[in-house]
Parts: sequence; structure tokens; C-alpha cells
Amino acid sequence: MIEIAPGKKHPQDKIIFVNGHQITFEELAWVLVTFCHNEEVIYPKPRYQGADYFKRFLNECMDNLDVSQEIMDKYKLPKKIHGLPIKKIKN
Repeated sequence: MIEIAPGKKHPQDKIIFVNGHQITFEELAWVLVTFCHNEEVIYPKPRYQGADYFKRFLNECMDNLDVSQEIMDKYKLPKKIHGLPIKKIKN
């Protein structure tokens, strides 16, 4: 479960929890690096694009601050979650 709670650094600050654990930038980076390694294994270059495809997808999502249906369609990914898979915690 992904949960978002208000942070303390700014009125709009958010803290992200995964299964009750506050995730750090380092932990998130390791998750993404692991995805990239996996893409390199299952879609090896030069026949496929390896992690480059995944990184382009992530960059587009970050540039748009969204995981839109349009982006999902562009990268031929099924949209399994409609809306945010997030439970907001109120203080």
C-alpha cells in the first residue's frame, strides 16, 4: 500500500510511505535501478532497448508530473490502476 501524509517542511510537503515505511530517495533509487537491471536482462541490447525504454517512460512521466493514459499508450503499457493508488493520511 502506498500512503501519503502531510510533511513538516512546507504546507504542501508530502511524505510517502510504502507498507507503513517512509521511503527515502535512496530506497526509491534502488528500486528504479533494479527495474533497469531487469529490463537489461529481459530486453537485451542490441535487439531490444534494454533499460533505455523504461528510462524514457519515467522521464516522460516526470516531465509531465503524471502517469497518463496517453503516456501508457505511447509506451504500449497496460494501465492497471485508474486514479492514484494512494491512500492519503490526514493529520
